[in-house]
Amino acid sequence: MTTRNKKNVLIIDDDTIIRNELEKELKRNFYNTFLSSEGKAGLKIFESENIEIVILDVKLPDINGIDVLQIIKSKKPDCEVIIMTGYGTQEIAIQSLRRGAIDYIEKPLIMDELYTALGRAEENLIAKEGLDYKSSILIIDDEEEIARQLKRTLQKEGYIVFVANNGKKGLEIIETNKIDVVVTDIMMEDINGIEVLKKAKTLYHDIEGIMITGFQDRDFAIKSLRAGAFDYITKPIDLDNLLFSIKKAIERIHLHRNRLYRNRELKISSDIISKMNEELERRIQERSREVNDMQVQLFQTSKLATLGEMSAGLAHEINQPLGGISLVAASFRKLMARELLTPEEIESGLDDIETSVQRMTKVIQHIRTFARQDLLEFIQVDVNATLESAMGLLSEQLRLHEITVERNYAPDLPKIVGEPFQLEQVWINLITNARDAVDEKGKQDPEYEKLITISTSYDPGLKRIIIRVRDNGQGMPEEVRKKIFEPFFTTKEVGKATGLGLAISYGIIQEHQGSIELETNDGEGITISVLLPLEVEHD
Repeated sequence: MTTRNKKNVLIIDDDTIIRNELEKELKRNFYNTFLSSEGKAGLKIFESENIEIVILDVKLPDINGIDVLQIIKSKKPDCEVIIMTGYGTQEIAIQSLRRGAIDYIEKPLIMDELYTALGRAEENLIAKEGLDYKSSILIIDDEEEIARQLKRTLQKEGYIVFVANNGKKGLEIIETNKIDVVVTDIMMEDINGIEVLKKAKTLYHDIEGIMITGFQDRDFAIKSLRAGAFDYITKPIDLDNLLFSIKKAIERIHLHRNRLYRNRELKISSDIISKMNEELERRIQERSREVNDMQVQLFQTSKLATLGEMSAGLAHEINQPLGGISLVAASFRKLMARELLTPEEIESGLDDIETSVQRMTKVIQHIRTFARQDLLEFIQVDVNATLESAMGLLSEQLRLHEITVERNYAPDLPKIVGEPFQLEQVWINLITNARDAVDEKGKQDPEYEKLITISTSYDPGLKRIIIRVRDNGQGMPEEVRKKIFEPFFTTKEVGKATGLGLAISYGIIQEHQGSIELETNDGEGITISVLLPLEVEHD
């Protein structure tokens, strides 16, 4: 059997699961793999083996991934490096690209993005080596003489050719080798060609299939095309027609890959240009930048402090799906011990695991997006939805504090133009302040029932959305009320609060051209009202 030049790929990541899963995926996609959990150990492998592609995590236990990247490029400039990062910041991506990385991928990994990055890396390596990419063809036919003749013909045309005499063997080849085009007979004793193609399509999105049969039946043609076949050829095989069909199938594969690669390059170029423009703007408006940076840092500090306070609720949101996964695993073990684990049980359990993982991913993505600084964008916003997002992060914490929350949201509330994550930060600050107020009163009166009421309404006369957060806490003295929106002012003990929450909230509402009103009577609770216009007027 003809062999194909496998590229040597080094994976450097301290996460064992990620390393092992990437190794399995890359081996299935016809790469030689080398693994390391640390940067320095990875560099030793890099120096001792002919490594052509490196998949490199930024955060390593012993050395920064960017430093590893610089060392690799200084020793072997032609080596292609793909950066992985769990931070998801544009700064790390640009920093990696400037130091010679070909691409960057955010965690949790999306395999299609990784394949695109690997494809671009391999394309670069082939171009540097001055080689032509040789496409691989798999022939599956239970008539051995036909398979041999087709193999000889296709090898003369410069293709790498694999041969199998039944569907099962064909699938084994597909699973262990990167195949571009499958030329398969439909009628075979074990697995028919249409089922082989369907399975192949689940393994590789860009694999193409050409179906061959001795039956000139239109139904077979329709079934083949519905299964994703590129073409349909009847026996006896016209070699010219087959070669033409293979050529067109490969052209389609290359067009698809080139479109992916060029789109990715445009995205990366856009990121670089965007960063350069940002730097130019910072040089032109240096003093303004310093002020804006301070505001961003204060805003970010407040968000991170809020996330820290919400840790109990967030842990609960993640622990629930983890508990579900644990139950599935325990169930599998019991069923295995009794030899009762059926494919149906496995399928059902995997569905439960996927659902739990999706739930955790959604929570983590929301937290990560909430904490980021580079996604602020004024868009059409459903105020009720932003309040619910805030409550999604706070509800478990409020429950643990034994606080009743009443939600009175106006139905069919008009949308406003705003930045949803900034507004969510405002609601979190207001609700946590209300929480502290009722907690403080609860210390003095054990029989007291803690209550926070959140309501929304629309005033057509003012053309403004009104959001009210009311607590039945101990209220606020006049001298405190006068300073409540000042930065760093807090009535809490040192280390218990930053004094930034309400000040930043006030600034955010001003940016939205809205206003904050506070009503309080000492000992009778506080109502904070936020008034937001439907549209934000820009200068």
